[in-house]
Amino acid sequence: MTVDDESDILYVLKSGIEKNLGYSVCTYSEPLQALKHFKDSPDAYDFVISDVRMPEMTGFEFVRHIKEIRPDVKVVLMTAFDINQSEFGRVLPSTKMDGFVTKPATLKVMSAAIEKYLY
Repeated sequence: MTVDDESDILYVLKSGIEKNLGYSVCTYSEPLQALKHFKDSPDAYDFVISDVRMPEMTGFEFVRHIKEIRPDVKVVLMTAFDINQSEFGRVLPSTKMDGFVTKPATLKVMSAAIEKYLY
């Protein structure tokens, strides 16, 4: 599952991950819609990529909801800002994610994140 309010980013991630890694990717431009689909079928998703800044709900809020439903699902947040994961954990310990990727992320960077956290 990939959630981002920018359709160009969704298209690039979906096509790149499906073509180069062979995974099926569901994309959502609205976090509330993505959350509804996740609630309906939590076992359908092994990996979640979410933008941090989105309308309706931030990526941090989205991750909290996802992890409440299924704590074992792997989640990576995308942000245009450089974030240190250990420092982030001290500031917002209630938001549990597996990693961060800085935007714009290349397919190589996203592939490495997926492989790192999924396996």
